[in-house]
This record gives sequence, structure tokens and C-alpha cells, in this order.
Amino acid sequence: MNSNEARVLFSGANLNYSVVTQKNMQRLRTLINKQMKDSGLIKGTFSCHQRAKIREGYAEIRCRSFYFDNREAVTFNTDGFIGFAGWADEKNIQPVLAGFAEWVKEIAP
Repeated sequence: MNSNEARVLFSGANLNYSVVTQKNMQRLRTLINKQMKDSGLIKGTFSCHQRAKIREGYAEIRCRSFYFDNREAVTFNTDGFIGFAGWADEKNIQPVLAGFAEWVKEIAP
């Protein structure tokens, strides 16, 4: 899966930013974090920050590893764009996308 396919999955499930609640973002964080840890990537140190942040029209989940502390995992931007680990290569982004896909399937109507 790539970022564009994840965005299509979200919109194709008839979801919009109304699902970006604190509860749902914490569930998304849990799913992504599990995928990160289970992947063993980045010497097994890949994980999400403890809490998702939500502001008016914007939400984010940040991540860390042994060599960085504060990078994007997922962002829901004010312009409607959903960002996925823009820093990551095709391999390191997979846990983020897998967790996101699982979350979409859970919350889809």
C-alpha cells in the first residue's frame, strides 16, 4: 500500500473529518503503534508518541525511534489532506499505512 491508496481507502469508505475525534485518534494511534512495534523496523525502536493531538480542523500522531524523536506518523490537515510519514521510505511507512487501513475498516459505516 502507498499513501495515495490509503487516502482512497479513507474516502472510499465514506469517511470524513467528523471521525477525527479524540477517541478515534487514540484508537488509530494504538493500531499504528502496534504495527510499528511488531514490524521490528528501525532496530525495533519504532513507536508512536503517547497521545494524538487534535486542534480545530487538524489532528496528528507523531512517532519516534532511537535516532529521531518527533516525526509525522499521520496528519489530518486543515485543507483536507491526510499526510503519512512524509519522511519515511517505502519500507518504514508500511506500519503506518497498515495501522491506518485497519482503523478505516473498524470505523467505516
